[in-house]
Amino acid sequence: MSLELFTPNRNPVVFRRSKRALRMRLQIDGKGEVTLVAPWRSNEKEIQSFFMRHESWVVKHVGRVEKLKALRPAPRYQSGDTFYYFGEPLALEVSPSDLKRPSVRVRENRLCLTLHKEVGKQQGVLSVKKTIREFYRKKAEEVIRDRLEHFNAHYGFHFNRVAFRDQKSRWGSCSRLRNLNFNWRLIMAPIEVIDYVVVHELCHLGQMNHSPRFWALVEQTMPDHKAHRRWLRENHFMLNL
Repeated sequence: MSLELFTPNRNPVVFRRSKRALRMRLQIDGKGEVTLVAPWRSNEKEIQSFFMRHESWVVKHVGRVEKLKALRPAPRYQSGDTFYYFGEPLALEVSPSDLKRPSVRVRENRLCLTLHKEVGKQQGVLSVKKTIREFYRKKAEEVIRDRLEHFNAHYGFHFNRVAFRDQKSRWGSCSRLRNLNFNWRLIMAPIEVIDYVVVHELCHLGQMNHSPRFWALVEQTMPDHKAHRRWLRENHFMLNL
């Protein structure tokens, strides 16, 4: 696409065409990156007009993300960093070890990670980042599969593959092939929010839309879903590594 649009801080807007999209929408991730999702047949004039109509919304929300980023600086992957786990802050504590393989565990309000004592500083940062990501991804798979089983005992929907991804702005999706996808970064959110995303995607197996019938399905097990949607919208900046 030749059309170029920019955010208030002069970063380019990312375009994504979707065959499933019925209308255009804007998304802003925790880093302030703006994505414009457009139906497959949208032309450049329509896209530009849509963006101009929503420019004040972009200015407002990009500004908000920038303020939130200042409240949570980018991690250095060193002792003292803060990471979230089930919605609670954990202080990273990196300790030297004789073991070649790094390990990580949660102890009270700390994320305790051991690293071989001879690992250099630069390699150590990379190893800490990789270890934390692997730990979070594994826990997310365990928890989300468990919550899927729990809520599907009520719904009884059939689904096929369950995959875990690292996405910038999507927390879950359900394909027409009845495959479910979840963002493993959800493990950083409160369990109620994780449950909401699980229920949301499960209910798409019954209604592949966001119609009143879909939300009626969600409300069967998640009557306070609006509060959890709002939490994700307002706190997604915390779910970054």
